[in-house]
Amino acid sequence: MCDKNKWIFFLTLVVGVIFAGDKIAVATKVFGKAEVGRNNPVVYSMIKPGTILSDGDRVRTGSTGFVTVIFIDDKSALKIKENTELEITGILSATKINKQINIDIGTLRATVEKQKNTEFVIRTPTSVASVKGTDFWLISDPFTGDQLIGLEGTVNLLNLLTGVSIDVLAGYTGNSTIDGAVNDSETDEATIPDDPDEAEVESGSELRIYLEGPDGTQKVILIQYQ
Repeated sequence: MCDKNKWIFFLTLVVGVIFAGDKIAVATKVFGKAEVGRNNPVVYSMIKPGTILSDGDRVRTGSTGFVTVIFIDDKSALKIKENTELEITGILSATKINKQINIDIGTLRATVEKQKNTEFVIRTPTSVASVKGTDFWLISDPFTGDQLIGLEGTVNLLNLLTGVSIDVLAGYTGNSTIDGAVNDSETDEATIPDDPDEAEVESGSELRIYLEGPDGTQKVILIQYQ
């Protein structure tokens, strides 16, 4: 079988798997040390571009790690930076996924498409961020609290200790601390994390998966769907 036919077969396999069972997302770009954890007890293995993620999978990155994850229902994306540990959960209903990210520590950027009859929630040891459709950075430290930097749209940031919440707008940074304080202020641009991948999620009904071919060259799988 020629290489071209191998990749056509692989594309068919990916499409079949990605819309089946509890499969909810795919890793499209990976740099540095990054791992995916599965089963109970959790066993970690290397995560690669094209890795399909299921409900309950964990992702952790090392000091040089970076992973882009795209959800298969609406192309909402997570950009997971170095020294981050989180769990990705999702309940598939028809063609929509109710998504919850449980982050233990670290930094991520969430680019969330408008949620229609679904939820997108990020939960930390300190706070809950509820999202309808927006773009923001979240920096979470279990010993101090959370910093949410709004880039577009609005995010509701709730402190789990006190139940106090605020809406964080674009251009503002919300803070939620372990002692229950919640506040916001205009964002200092110097505090915005660097994005290793400024290219945004693919437009239209397309999903690009970046893979390394058998000969070490990079290949791109393009999935088009309704």
